[in-house]
Amino acid sequence: MKGDLLAILGAVLLGLDDVLSEIIVTDYGGVNEMLFMKGFFGTIISIVQLIIFELDSVSSLFGTSESSSCETSRRMTLFSVHVLTRALDVAGEMQFLYLSEAALLNLSLLTSDLYAALFDVVSVGLELIPYYYLAFCLIFTGIVLYESGPSPVESPITAPVDIEIRQIHKSASVFSATTEHAGTLMNLGAELT
Repeated sequence: MKGDLLAILGAVLLGLDDVLSEIIVTDYGGVNEMLFMKGFFGTIISIVQLIIFELDSVSSLFGTSESSSCETSRRMTLFSVHVLTRALDVAGEMQFLYLSEAALLNLSLLTSDLYAALFDVVSVGLELIPYYYLAFCLIFTGIVLYESGPSPVESPITAPVDIEIRQIHKSASVFSATTEHAGTLMNLGAELT
């Protein structure tokens, strides 16, 4: 029961992270600012968690022990590749959020389990239960339905604040320029129709 609650909490926090990332990327800065903030604060939080919870595991990873199954160079290579791919993953998610919405990102991330399941079927010979196929069909249907409708975050059409209108006086061949506010022009357009 505790594991289920922690899994639900993790899923809620992941969704919240994607939604807040989308808001920050689209409204308060951009991709570079978000990448810096995630990298900076993520590093600080990870170091604090590492010191509190996993100091023994890290010392055994970087230490030399006779009973380990792989060499230190191999451990460092695996660690470096993990850090690099995680950084590329976060950068890709930020670029995706710049172009699309968090809901589509979360639906698309759910399809990544397909590749893990295919690997298990091909390499291990694991047989998938029917609920997996049902879940995958529901995810795929969700993506299709989401993409078939209009975007919920389409930006409204913005009218210019001030528009200069040149009027020709019929009595004289002189141009006079007046400045109208966009709201006045919109009301004027509504009256004319």
